[in-house]
Amino acid sequence: MAECKEKSVLIDLGNVRIKEYDSLNVIIERLENVVNPVTKEVSSKWRFKGYSDTILNALKQIVSKELLVDKNTLKGIENYLKQIADSNEIILKAIERGAF
Repeated sequence: MAECKEKSVLIDLGNVRIKEYDSLNVIIERLENVVNPVTKEVSSKWRFKGYSDTILNALKQIVSKELLVDKNTLKGIENYLKQIADSNEIILKAIERGAF
């Protein structure tokens, strides 16, 4: 049986990350709380959010899908706009770091 090699994390943005998938794609994952339907236990797991052909397109997808915005803490338009500005700043810092 072939071994399953763990794919490396290319960019870690806190609760969102971009991992290598294969030679043509990267994968976007988000850390989310999930409930086990049998035991009703809540745990944090990395959940699949999409594929992208490049890291730059993955970053664009993270911005367009608002994956860095915590929708549970939104309390008005000002709070929403602040979270959008914060997520854009995180993305810009990742690009400046040249993590890819």
